[in-house]
Amino acid sequence: MAFEDSDRRRSVLLALLTLIALPAIYIYSRSIDESPRSEATPTELRVDGEVLTASDNGPARPPIEFPDAAPIFLDGPVAELSPRIAEIAVPARPATPALQFSASFRSTVNGVRSCLVKELRSGLSVTVTNLDNGRSITCVTSIAPFNQTADLVMHTEAFSLLADLTEAPITVELVQ
Repeated sequence: MAFEDSDRRRSVLLALLTLIALPAIYIYSRSIDESPRSEATPTELRVDGEVLTASDNGPARPPIEFPDAAPIFLDGPVAELSPRIAEIAVPARPATPALQFSASFRSTVNGVRSCLVKELRSGLSVTVTNLDNGRSITCVTSIAPFNQTADLVMHTEAFSLLADLTEAPITVELVQ
């Protein structure tokens, strides 16, 4: 592919603009750096009758003051240092006992937060806890098909929150 004449003209034009622009930018930036700075009095600004001055603390802010006076400690009630018994709120045990199931996964389960559970009615909100690592999720039960081999089948994404997919089937605890 040959270098066309229009490309040559564009390259020359670009080189000339660069040769003119670079010294102009350099001269302009030097003139800004060397301009005299006014170190006279800071500008004043009145807000609600109060005079604010610009300082090193920012524009239109009062200057930072470093008082020489020692800090003042206010008198007040002293905290009791006697040991007390802390009360801890423990939630009540669920009304139904926890059930242990073997759980597996399938990507064709409708809804990420639905579980197909054998021998449990549909529409219950249950917490499924992996007994090996303690991770848990909440899902809504659905009636399992009659040919399902595992006691509980979850969507693949929900199962991956409980355990690695290669660990299936896992032992889980089901609490309503």
